[in-house]
Amino acid sequence: MGMPAEVDARALRRAFKLAEAWLLLNRDGINAINVYPVPDGDTGTNMLFTWRAALEATTEADTDVGAFLAKLSHGALLGARGNGGVILSQMLRGLAESLAGASSLDARGLADALLSASRVAYEAMSNPVEGTMLTVMREAANAGEAVARAEGPLELLLERVVEEAYASVERTPELLPRLREAGVVDAGGMGVAVLLHGIRCGLRDEPLPETPVVTGQEHVTLSSAAHEGEGYCTEFIIEGANLDRATIESSLTGIGGESVLVVGDARTVHVHVHMENPGPAITVGAEYGALASVKVENMQTQYEQWAAARTGAEQAVDPASLPALGLVAVARGAGFAAAFHQLGAGQVITGDGTGKASAGELLEAARRAGRDHVILLPNDRDVLMAAARAAEASDGFVSVVPTRSMAAGLAAAIAYMPDGDPATIVAAMESAIHAVQSIEVTTSVRDATIDGIEIAKGDAIVFVNERLIGKADDLDDALLIGLREARTHEAELVTLYRGEGADAEAGARVAARIAEEFPDVVLEVIEGGQPHYPYMAGVE
Repeated sequence: MGMPAEVDARALRRAFKLAEAWLLLNRDGINAINVYPVPDGDTGTNMLFTWRAALEATTEADTDVGAFLAKLSHGALLGARGNGGVILSQMLRGLAESLAGASSLDARGLADALLSASRVAYEAMSNPVEGTMLTVMREAANAGEAVARAEGPLELLLERVVEEAYASVERTPELLPRLREAGVVDAGGMGVAVLLHGIRCGLRDEPLPETPVVTGQEHVTLSSAAHEGEGYCTEFIIEGANLDRATIESSLTGIGGESVLVVGDARTVHVHVHMENPGPAITVGAEYGALASVKVENMQTQYEQWAAARTGAEQAVDPASLPALGLVAVARGAGFAAAFHQLGAGQVITGDGTGKASAGELLEAARRAGRDHVILLPNDRDVLMAAARAAEASDGFVSVVPTRSMAAGLAAAIAYMPDGDPATIVAAMESAIHAVQSIEVTTSVRDATIDGIEIAKGDAIVFVNERLIGKADDLDDALLIGLREARTHEAELVTLYRGEGADAEAGARVAARIAEEFPDVVLEVIEGGQPHYPYMAGVE
């Protein structure tokens, strides 16, 4: 249908809204893309929630592209859910930085913005992994740059960007052995391609395709790369002679800097670091040369603005009614939620049953959970990034105990106390994590070969500390395999959590088998109510 040489903020917002609709149509298919053949993939959902949070921070009254993207980036910053959502928020941040002050968007501007989106996302990663959504954005951006360099029109640039994004997704298994072994592409990368596709349709004013790109059958992500969150951000440029990036980075790390990034050459370097107090970082920078372009962003203030715009005035909370040291937990299943409440959690976030939470949700819960300080239990590896971001944005009000499973979270919660020195209590809770091994049992949703284990659809499979270690014909046998791997014969306590898929007699039947094989172990059976995993267990 054609399109103009440049577009304004209203056209861009309409395109982003259409991209949201296209992502929604493809969400279930993206969720189904998973290295492990388990039924709880949620990359598509997490990216959708992040995109929606970003759009909710904007309005139709935004007339300048730069102002629109700045609001979009702020909305995504604390609304990001899951690893895929957090990385997506960094891509939006890159778009906003590149187009700051721009009134409209043309081919050259979009090419630069996509390159910036890729660069910022890579820089946000402590250990960038190829074959993920990072690769897809980088290769798509490079395709757009080639068109802009040849002075091609915006319409052609978008077409090439989308073509390359989908082609890059198909190549992700060539870069990641685990994807290749599992026979899948990267889910986060597919989400990026879908969003770019939706934006292209929106800017060209054409309808979305009738059929989703991915249905969940043909592409069945890794999305597990470590990533550092955003927080109280200090940036500056150092100009000098013989500047050594490694030495500067080491100095910043030595004073407690986090998410440290030092890029540049021997004469000019750009420094990015997260600090509770930006002063020491600036002092360190000045020791190496002349400072320029110093920028300090207080993410706590940004959160207040974002939350006020998104939810309106919050109901007042009487600080006197809160414990000095509060506890917030993320959980799936009514039984787990009740258990965390019983152990002192003032706020339990269920994430609409997904067990996921954004940094904004965690911060809001923290304010309602404690008076002087709050401890967060993410209880899922896919919530760790959001929890870290919430802590960085809280000006020291929040600490994170990095629990990666609900069993580990409950073990940590036992060591929680509502009064006392936060650092001491956090240390005790972190120590408790290492004393428990987590077991998860579910049913495979497809044929797969993972870590050398051949699995058929319908097999019972078992994970110990997030690692697939075996399969069996039924769930009970799989649980026993996991208990053996966790060296239960040397343990004192096994806590078994029955999930939605466990039959009514499961508790007594499995208890008898555990007692027979591990007679010296104390067993507790709890109705966890968690979805997807009929059995979860903690071995201590």
